[in-house]
Amino acid sequence: MQPLVSVIMPAYNGEKYIGEAIESILNQTHENLELIIVEDHSTDRTPEVIRRYQDPRLRVYFNGRNEGISYSTNRGIDESRGKYIALLDDDDIATRRRLEWQTAFLEEHGEIDVLGARSALIDRDGKFLRYDAEPIYNPKYIKANLLFYNKKFANCTVMIRKAFMEKNHLRYQDHCLGMQDFKFYIDSSKVGTISSIDRLVHLKRIHEEEATVLSKKFHGKERADLFAQFQRESIYKSGFCIGEEHLQAINDVVTEIPKDRYSIEDVKRLYLAFREIVLQARQMEIDYLSELEYACKRILGERVLPRADLFGRDITCFGQVDL
Repeated sequence: MQPLVSVIMPAYNGEKYIGEAIESILNQTHENLELIIVEDHSTDRTPEVIRRYQDPRLRVYFNGRNEGISYSTNRGIDESRGKYIALLDDDDIATRRRLEWQTAFLEEHGEIDVLGARSALIDRDGKFLRYDAEPIYNPKYIKANLLFYNKKFANCTVMIRKAFMEKNHLRYQDHCLGMQDFKFYIDSSKVGTISSIDRLVHLKRIHEEEATVLSKKFHGKERADLFAQFQRESIYKSGFCIGEEHLQAINDVVTEIPKDRYSIEDVKRLYLAFREIVLQARQMEIDYLSELEYACKRILGERVLPRADLFGRDITCFGQVDL
């Protein structure tokens, strides 16, 4: 029987946790699925753990050498047969009704191309830590935020229409230093509609060997530069044409990880950059203007101003003058 959902799981040195990840998919309430694992030439016992599972819905592909997570994800997608693509890391867990909830929503909402959901954080032993930030449900607000950063959208909560990926030639790109998901959602937001559901579908494991943690630790400067490059590409691809001074202000202030402190000059520069973007958005009559205005104000008001050195400064202009 043709599976409705293909779950793609890149695997690399995941012997500690991959068993739980596999079982969380094979035990889904929605059974019309296939689980495709792409084993990326691990140096530990990951292949041995995978071979313990004998289920006709499980298919495993072995890379001849270590190729990286983007290559492995794309290979899994290429081998998939499902109408929908779901993603799960080899150290995370899908809640039992994840595929049931997301397929039901996408079957009823043909206008949605990429669907996220809620996530919670667990420690290395699987103990609950906290709920992740509530996702954004408004597609236009997601699109507005993806001009600048990936706000409240966890990659392994995602289910994607495969036909949407094929039609728009969407791929996970290599050499992204762990930010291939950010780049994928930027590209998707230009040609499709992204939303989320208010369901807990994903348990993200936090530990020292996590790929994102290692990337930030060993490639901090390169990752920051690449994040800035993605921002610029996102802004340009959406039709905005702003000067280098404004682009640099956005790069300097709207970083992947918020800075501890911002100067009054940082606030002014970002305010002027956002004002120019909103002005151009009005001239272009974009369909997400109100969401873009709100996103800019939220970034200024919640992300930057609380960390700004504003003692004795008059900041009324930032709160009272429309962007």
